[in-house]
Amino acid sequence: MGMAKQKHETPVQGISEFDKMKKASRKNLITVFSVVIGLLAVGIFIYIMSRTHVKAWRLGVPRTTTAFNSILGRSIPAIVAMVASSFLIAIVSLSFQTIVDSKILTPSMIGFDSIFTGTQTLVVFLFGTASPFFLNPYVNFVVSSGTMVLLSFLMFTAVMRKSRNNIIFLLMFGLVLSGVLSSGTRYLQTIMSFYEFTQVQALVNVSLNNVNTALIYLIVPLMILLSAFMIARHKTFNVISLGADQARGLGVDYQKQLNFILILIAIGMSLSTALIGSLTFLGLLAVNFARMILKTHRHLPLFLVSGLVAVVTLVLGEAIVELIQGAVPVTVVINLVGCSWIFYYIIRNNKI
Repeated sequence: MGMAKQKHETPVQGISEFDKMKKASRKNLITVFSVVIGLLAVGIFIYIMSRTHVKAWRLGVPRTTTAFNSILGRSIPAIVAMVASSFLIAIVSLSFQTIVDSKILTPSMIGFDSIFTGTQTLVVFLFGTASPFFLNPYVNFVVSSGTMVLLSFLMFTAVMRKSRNNIIFLLMFGLVLSGVLSSGTRYLQTIMSFYEFTQVQALVNVSLNNVNTALIYLIVPLMILLSAFMIARHKTFNVISLGADQARGLGVDYQKQLNFILILIAIGMSLSTALIGSLTFLGLLAVNFARMILKTHRHLPLFLVSGLVAVVTLVLGEAIVELIQGAVPVTVVINLVGCSWIFYYIIRNNKI
């Protein structure tokens, strides 16, 4: 009787411990969400105040309602662009790290930035600055994004074939492609006129302060849909993270899913790059910070928290730069911290 009773109590105790761990994990997730959303609210408040009242006080300009509404009308689209783009960058970065099984690789290493720059340079070189391919923001977006997605698709189908180490081949192919495109772009920019060169630089060097508001209403809804679609597939990412053999054993067509995810990544990178430019290390930092505070491999909380961390990092960082009138853009600081973290990770873990 005593032994039977002891055997009966053991699983109950195990379930109780599991419930405690589950409750603690849920409580930790709620705390993280609350802190991150609070920081986001603070960042948006500081950003708006620094661009309105603080700037008016610094310049000695009267703080009228008309001026406030005018500045606010330009600030809100910039905030929307930063929020949607940074969230999507984090989603895309986590997806890419999952399929390549590495914590320090980003989609930019495949050469998306070089494709974008090369496309814009080639458009100006072939058609000139008076062409609708350059002047019309919607046509230019379709051309540049379509080129990025098309080249990415061709690269994926050419490289992701029968080799067991196809991810390594993909990365090496991307690095070589990036070098070739960069060299060709520099050559074309050298032989074109100075005016055309400055126009290309103005279009390529997209920043948070000169976001093309005409594209926001087209790109942001696409970003939201793509982010929601990739988050909805979090269970597929959970299975893929187990590896190719385990994923196939669980009934997932690993190669098909891999190619499909890479296409989604290409679309996401083209959208974010066309809107706010290149942010190579933002997703890297956000994803790894989310892994550090959550300590989980489940992609649903990782997607949400890493996206919010990326949003807070970009919005709060840009707000601080606007407040103190810093000469260094926040994107430079993010890339510097990202490079430093990569060096630290490689030296500490001796792996990529």
